[in-house]
Amino acid sequence: MTKNLLLVNLEHKHKLDLSPLNQSFRTIIFVGVNQNPPKAAKKPETAHRFSRVDFVKISGSGKNALDFHIAFELGRTFETAPDIQCFVLSGDKGFDPLLNHLNANGMTCRRVESIAELVPINVVPLVAHDQVV
Repeated sequence: MTKNLLLVNLEHKHKLDLSPLNQSFRTIIFVGVNQNPPKAAKKPETAHRFSRVDFVKISGSGKNALDFHIAFELGRTFETAPDIQCFVLSGDKGFDPLLNHLNANGMTCRRVESIAELVPINVVPLVAHDQVV
């Protein structure tokens, strides 16, 4: 089974429903210094949705602080698991040059603006390495 990693900038995506994602996905949600993780993570009746989810709360603030943490995580992930497919959930097109660079160097990563873009992931193949959707 293909391994997929979803990296979420919670500052850009405030409402998040991960339930449409299949078992191949692991998610890391990056939480800003002045934010709290989604409330569902604290409720026992919905906690099972977060069994494949990690939260990274950054300790500092600044322009693009979460973006830099996501970029670092991408580098670390591809260093240890080059065959993984990564997705950045963000409306910030500033990620696109980095993702183009990663794809041009044989890694598979694209930016998505909604979880809905990931639902047909098992049906529709990803674009070529040199394209970011």
